[in-house]
Amino acid sequence: MEYSSFSRSSLVLAATLILVWAQPAGAQPPSQETDTPPPDLFFGEEIDVRVVNLEVVVEDRSGNRVHGLEADDFRIFVDGVEIGVDYFTEILESRAVESRDGEAPPAIGDGDSVPTNYLLFVDDDHTHVTFRRPVVRGFANQLANLGLRDQVAVVVQSRRRLQVLSPFTTDRRRTRAALAELERGRSFGGLLRSPRLIDQSRFARNAEGGLAPGARFDEDLTSVAADLPFAAMDLPSAVSEARAESLARDLEFSVTAVSSTMRSLDVPEGRKVLLLLAGDWPVGSFRLAGQGIGLRSDWSILDALIDTANVLGYTVYPVDQQTRPSLMRWQNLRQLAEQTGGRAYMAGANLGALRRVSEDTSNYYWLGFVPEYRRDDRAHDVRVELRRPGLRVRSRSGYVDLSRRAEADMETQGRLLFPDETRTYGEPVLVVDIGEPEPTGPFRRKMLVPVTVHIPVGHFPVFPFEDRFLARLELRFAVVDRNGQQARIPVIPLSLAGSTQPAPDAVVPYETVLTLRRRPHDLLVSVHDPVSRQTVSTRMQVRSRMEPTTTGGSP
Repeated sequence: MEYSSFSRSSLVLAATLILVWAQPAGAQPPSQETDTPPPDLFFGEEIDVRVVNLEVVVEDRSGNRVHGLEADDFRIFVDGVEIGVDYFTEILESRAVESRDGEAPPAIGDGDSVPTNYLLFVDDDHTHVTFRRPVVRGFANQLANLGLRDQVAVVVQSRRRLQVLSPFTTDRRRTRAALAELERGRSFGGLLRSPRLIDQSRFARNAEGGLAPGARFDEDLTSVAADLPFAAMDLPSAVSEARAESLARDLEFSVTAVSSTMRSLDVPEGRKVLLLLAGDWPVGSFRLAGQGIGLRSDWSILDALIDTANVLGYTVYPVDQQTRPSLMRWQNLRQLAEQTGGRAYMAGANLGALRRVSEDTSNYYWLGFVPEYRRDDRAHDVRVELRRPGLRVRSRSGYVDLSRRAEADMETQGRLLFPDETRTYGEPVLVVDIGEPEPTGPFRRKMLVPVTVHIPVGHFPVFPFEDRFLARLELRFAVVDRNGQQARIPVIPLSLAGSTQPAPDAVVPYETVLTLRRRPHDLLVSVHDPVSRQTVSTRMQVRSRMEPTTTGGSP
C-alpha cells in the first residue's frame, strides 16, 4: 500500500501496514474481514472535563477597571448560544476574591494568590539586535515589578531553531542572564545572521536582474519556483510568485515555532501570558489573484497562532521592536492581541511593556465553562457580555475543539522544533535506521531515503481479543529543511497483532521510503498510541550525499 503526500516538502511514503509479532512459524496474518475487533475494544467512552478559561477585563467608559461584579452579571455565548458560567472568581491585585456565586477555576491552583506566568518569545530571525536592545533592556529593568510567585521563561527562535534560554522560573537572576544574552547579540545576531536575509537578498538580485539571458535562478529560488504551475507565466512573474511563496512559508514557520513553544513548555499553575517580540514578520497577501494555488494572507496564517493561544489559555501581548512604523504590521499585532484578550505595545509603549502587562493582568475576572467536546477540530466563537449597561469587556474570542489527531500532530511538530523540551522521563529510545539516499526525479533534485522504524510494541498497551493480542498505533514523519520549509505530517495507522503478549523490549521493524528534496533535512519519527496518549520519537538529520547523523532523540 502506498501513502503519498503532498505539497511543499515533497515527503512521500511507501509502506506495508500489516505488522505481526510472536506469530508461529507458517501461520497466516489475521484476516481483516473475519477477525475485525470491535471499535470499542480500543476506544471506549471518554468524558472530557477540560475547562475553557476566560480572563475578562471590565472597564467603564473612562477606561477604569470595574470591581465587585458577580457571576450573575456575566453572560457567555458560544456560537451565539448562551451557556452557564461554571467557574468564577475576581482577581484583584493578583489575589483571588472569594465569591458567593461560583467555584474558582481549577487553573488558579491552591491559595488566594494567583501567579502570572510570562513566556517571552523573541524571534531572532526577524529582529535586529540594535532595534530590539532597548526593548529587551526594558524587560530586564522591570522584572522587579513582578510578583514573588510570578514566573518568567525566555525562548528564542534563531536560525530557524528554537532554544530555551531560561525555563519558567522565579529566579530573576537567571531571567536577567537570558535577557543579557539576547541584548549582547553574540550568540543571537538577529536578522543579519538569519537564513531569511540571505534568501531575500537572492530573490532581490534575481528580480533586479530581470532574468536576463544567461542569468540563472539561485538554488533556493529554483526549488520554490519548480513547484509552481508556470504554463501561463512569464519568467518575471514566476520570480514574483516564488518570492511570495517564500514569504508565506517564512511566516508559517515563525507561527509554528511560537505555537510549538506554547505547547511544549510545562507551564505552572496560574495565568498564562505570551510576550511576543516578533519583529519584521511578513505582511500582506502572498499570492497574486489567479496565480498559484490560491490567495494566502498573513491573517489566515496568524489564525493558527490565535487558535493555539486560545486553546491553551494564553493571553498574547505583542511587543514591537524600536524601528520604523509599519501600519500593516501593527494592525496584525493588534489582531493577535484582540483575539486573545491582550493588548499590543508599539512605539514608545514597548519600552515599558512588561510593567504595562503586569498591571493589565493583575485585575480581571476569571470565568470558566466546560463545553461539550466533539473532537472535530471546529472553531467556536466565544462572546462575553454584561448585564449592566455602560461597561465594556475584553477577553479571548474563541476556542478550537481539537481532535486527538490534531493534538498528536502538534506534539510531533513540537518535538521536531523543540526536542529538548519534549522529552518524557522513562520514554524508550525509538530506533530508526536510515539507508543511503538515492537521487531521483527530474534533474535529480529529489532523493529516495529508505527508512526502517523499530516499533517498540512492548512499550504500549495491547488488548486481548479472542486468541490474539492487538494494538493500534500511529506512525508520523515530520521534516524541516534548512530554510524552515515543512510538510503536512502524514499519519500512518498501524494495526499490530500477536499470539502472545509482547515482552517489554519487543520491537517490530517497519520499512518505508521517504522522498525528499536533495538538501539537508531534520527528520523526526514518532510512534503514538491514541489510547494511552504515549509517544516515543527520535530526531535525526538526513543529507543527500553522506550518511545521516543523529542530532538528538527523545529518550
